[in-house]
Amino acid sequence: MNFKINPITNSLNGEITAPGSKSYSHRAFIAASLAEGISIIKKPLTSGDVAFTVNILKSLGVRILRRSDNTYIIKRDKDAYKPLKKPFDCGNSGTTLRIFSALSLIIEGGLTLKGDFLSLQRPIIPLLNSLQQLGADFNLSKKKLKIKRISEGCNKVKIQGDLSSQFLTALLILCPQLKCKKQDYIEIELTSPLVSKPFVEITLDVLDVFGINIQANFETRKFYITNEQNYRSQSYDIPGDFSSAANIIAAAVLSKKPSSVIINNLTFKNKQGDKKIVEILEKMGANIKINKDNHQVIINGELTDNQLKGIELDCTDVPDLFPILSVIGAFAKGKTILHNASNLRLKETDRITTMARELKKMGVKVIEEDDKLTIFHCDKLNGTTINHNNDHRIAMACTIAALYADSSSYIQSSEIVKDSYPSFFEDLKELGVQLEAV
Repeated sequence: MNFKINPITNSLNGEITAPGSKSYSHRAFIAASLAEGISIIKKPLTSGDVAFTVNILKSLGVRILRRSDNTYIIKRDKDAYKPLKKPFDCGNSGTTLRIFSALSLIIEGGLTLKGDFLSLQRPIIPLLNSLQQLGADFNLSKKKLKIKRISEGCNKVKIQGDLSSQFLTALLILCPQLKCKKQDYIEIELTSPLVSKPFVEITLDVLDVFGINIQANFETRKFYITNEQNYRSQSYDIPGDFSSAANIIAAAVLSKKPSSVIINNLTFKNKQGDKKIVEILEKMGANIKINKDNHQVIINGELTDNQLKGIELDCTDVPDLFPILSVIGAFAKGKTILHNASNLRLKETDRITTMARELKKMGVKVIEEDDKLTIFHCDKLNGTTINHNNDHRIAMACTIAALYADSSSYIQSSEIVKDSYPSFFEDLKELGVQLEAV
């Protein structure tokens, strides 16, 4: 669907509920599928990238049933994870393709995977090379990846950590299931500093709940996993997604008139790195309150009374906040510098270049460098036609910028936001934003 985004003339007010965490949802569905017995997943995200994960699990024989209260029952039948020759579509989901590349090693005959991820040539080779150290053999093209385990080798695995944290996540999910002839554990060593550490902590958090024991030492970059562990069935509540909620928080913070927005389903008792959005915005001058008992974030916005000031921020652990922070930087006095962001060039799109381009179209001065973006305060943003390059986070961030432009903006293929926030546009309307289907 295509939307015309009209500039906000009134205040934003209301109460919405954050969607389930995309990262936790991927991992919980997969962990539950590896467990004997019945698991229950509550309030997950099931659209976009997670839908690819769920569909592959169903095709592999895992029973996934939805109840009316957004609760899912997952049962691994006896024929689950059995050989299938057909290729599985992973779309452009890096999490899906990378994790199932690893899980192919526990399926006789392996798996054949396909999707936009491969045609876009997003990073996968380092993971495949590491899986070779565990006995894998693979054949990779721009259209398909065929991968299977041909030996029970369990050599020490070395892999770089500065390209994608999903490489390590995939290995941590796989290794407890492997059989090894000569030893009863596998050692993983990172050969470079880890980016997006909170996402690995999310992985370890989910695995721990599902009964998997892993010794992790982030300082030495070494991880020890005992072989042939059993995943344990579990009832699991998916927390709300701070990455998605950050866009609504920003919309309220940037309001030019007194606004009050409450976002439910946000608990700080989890490993999401993007909950740091509250701390970042408070440091910039925003008025945000936390109701921990009710799992709420309350934003009292009025840019005149709560003028934001630019900051310098290391994006190593919060890469998904980069697009919306780029937008916020345009409204902050002085300049905002987002650095250590080079791995963002390898996401669904090159997020540094794309955000620089879209902000320039709106009249914002930016300086793009290899691993950073500097955004300068802009007194007046121009309306534009948003080109999100099929990236859900770019689409949401630019929509928020468009709310405070001096003329209407347009966005095409708005359904891309379903990758992480299916009700994004509906929630904006609920708060008072004027959107017109065109």
